[in-house]
Amino acid sequence: MKLIVQSDDLGITEAVSCGIEKGIRDGAVTCTGLFSNMPAAEFAVRLISPYRHVCLGQDINLVAGRPCADPAQIPSLVQEDGFFKTSGMHRTRDAADGNQDHVILRDCLIEVEAQIRRFIDLTGKKPEYLHSHSYSTPATWRAMEIMGETYGIPLVRDLLARYNVSRLASSWNKKPFTLEDQMKADPMECILGDREFPKKSIGFIGTHCGYVDDALFGVSTYTMIRTRDLAAVTGPAMRQWIRENSIELISYRDLISQEGEH
Repeated sequence: MKLIVQSDDLGITEAVSCGIEKGIRDGAVTCTGLFSNMPAAEFAVRLISPYRHVCLGQDINLVAGRPCADPAQIPSLVQEDGFFKTSGMHRTRDAADGNQDHVILRDCLIEVEAQIRRFIDLTGKKPEYLHSHSYSTPATWRAMEIMGETYGIPLVRDLLARYNVSRLASSWNKKPFTLEDQMKADPMECILGDREFPKKSIGFIGTHCGYVDDALFGVSTYTMIRTRDLAAVTGPAMRQWIRENSIELISYRDLISQEGEH
């Protein structure tokens, strides 16, 4: 089996970024997506720059921190103070309206492109993939599709479908996800418990590795689970599982390059 292990949210805070770096250095992480709008983004890019083998993508984040674009240009996405509306705020509005139409495509296009441009400014290259973070609507997906086509960047959703990539039968991530439930969560239980998964040709495991700092509690409900994910991808049980099942760790870059060779 060829296996992609993705860890989202690089740059959401410095502590999370340090955890992802450990997941790359000492663990199974092969792909990670940058939050280019966050204050820790530049720190995160420097931190993982030595790991050339890692596939560095873009997590399109429309719900945490401040936007890359001028807030006045994207009113459907921001609060009065210029910060993004949180996913919880959007879902409350969705429940009241019975739809997600309050999120405007034009606003999403402006911000998605601004985040891609910021990524290029920080790294000197385009993202290797685009991935949606936390809250999605038809408008957010369409904006990602349009900008992906414009800049020649594939969406993770499309890559997984294109290469018939398999997921685990169950997930340890929940919404809502209380701190108590996060600390009880056992990622390896889901991985080891799926006996059919290692028999697949290509597999995907999505994680949110990281350490925890105070800044994280202000921008994400996924806090302590990040330490559990990090322990899983760097732990002896994961290494043994990879070895016993003859698993080859790969990235989206590898998928695309291998196709080009045929």
